Amino acid sequence: MTHAIPLVKGLPFLGNTLSLTSDAIGFMTRAYHEYGPVYRVRVPGREITILAGLDANHLLINLGSDYLQLNPIYGKLAEETSSDIYLPTLDEPQYSYYRRMIKPRLSRDTLADYLPQAIELIRATTANWQPEQAVRVQEVMTRLCIEIISRSAENTEVGDELASIIFFTNRLIGSGVAFQPAFLLKLPDYQRAKRRFEAFLQRIVDQHAAQPGANDDYVDLLLKSTALDGQPLRGHDLLAYVHLPFVNGVAYAPRLSGYLLYELLRSPELLAKVRAEVDAVFAEGDFTLNALRKMRWLYGACMEVLRMYPVAGALPRYIAKAFEFGGHTIEAGQLVFIATGVTHFLPDVYRDPYKFDPERFFEPRSEHQRSGVFAPYGLGSRTCLSAGMGEALIMLVMATLVHSVELALPTPDYQLKTQIAPIPGPHKDFTVKVIGQRERIAV
Repeated sequence: MTHAIPLVKGLPFLGNTLSLTSDAIGFMTRAYHEYGPVYRVRVPGREITILAGLDANHLLINLGSDYLQLNPIYGKLAEETSSDIYLPTLDEPQYSYYRRMIKPRLSRDTLADYLPQAIELIRATTANWQPEQAVRVQEVMTRLCIEIISRSAENTEVGDELASIIFFTNRLIGSGVAFQPAFLLKLPDYQRAKRRFEAFLQRIVDQHAAQPGANDDYVDLLLKSTALDGQPLRGHDLLAYVHLPFVNGVAYAPRLSGYLLYELLRSPELLAKVRAEVDAVFAEGDFTLNALRKMRWLYGACMEVLRMYPVAGALPRYIAKAFEFGGHTIEAGQLVFIATGVTHFLPDVYRDPYKFDPERFFEPRSEHQRSGVFAPYGLGSRTCLSAGMGEALIMLVMATLVHSVELALPTPDYQLKTQIAPIPGPHKDFTVKVIGQRERIAV
């Protein structure tokens, strides 16, 4: 026997909107403890079913596209990219085909050959910072992450195109994924950014097509690849895939880098441990991805940021076929969210889950290694394919920053605010204070 899915208490008209927009994962975790693994929330104009907890995460891993689909709810992404094969919108078997196609050039190894140039870019950014200067963290992180991704994956400098890339991608995510109003995609500011960004993508394609295979990079891979029907990628389908690395550059890596810098600066003891291992690697003059992987304190801090600040902590799915879960029937034809980030804050999974503790990722604790408990990039076959590249990028940026410059929070008791724009991240007004330049040890 199934029961009615409980409705979380909320405000008249607004329902649970304020809680969802201020601290979505915190709210979903509290609701999980009070209502169980299945509950409904209200926002103006609709009710949404939430599935949460470890069993929900296993459900996402194990149920295939016969039950859980993306294409019906991501139609705006397909429409705005003018592509029916844009990877985030696909279900099986198309999804696996295109994922395998592009994965070789969106792995952490993509950064390997670009490490010296990336380090010099970060150093050049910080070289002119003066004592007492206030640095706007998210502006810096976004510029660095997008430039490094663009240059390493597509051999292209972003330069003056940054603003249009950020605006287009955030608006696309907001109205195409995060359920912001669709009319925002019709406004002139978005349309201008879209035209400029698409022209930038076309220039990248044209430059690569003029010298086939010269760079052996991500775009060269696309130009050699074929769609599922055996035809070459062309037109907007090709541009949609050229655009794909910029999504991580805008949406994920800068936000997580900002959170990581905040956590390091608020813990002098942790910062000292990270800086000691970073300085040792720079002193040896052999900064490689392998050396980066061996920085256990930086790695643990990076992983703990992924746990405590899940940028994609709840994933939407369309229910194509009804099933039973948590004593309830999840009916077909509806949108649900699987709150994958809730497990990050369960005390039976993570000891003292609201404490920032990088050592939870060290052996023998390794609290994240149980199936389904660590989900910063999704779960199962749809885990973000550039997750390794993203982690390496975040660690690279942070290692070079803490090696190059002394920074501090605005005040010793500073509390970072999260902003939804259109997904969670450090507030745009987050600044750090420059203390001074550190002695440089050559790479």
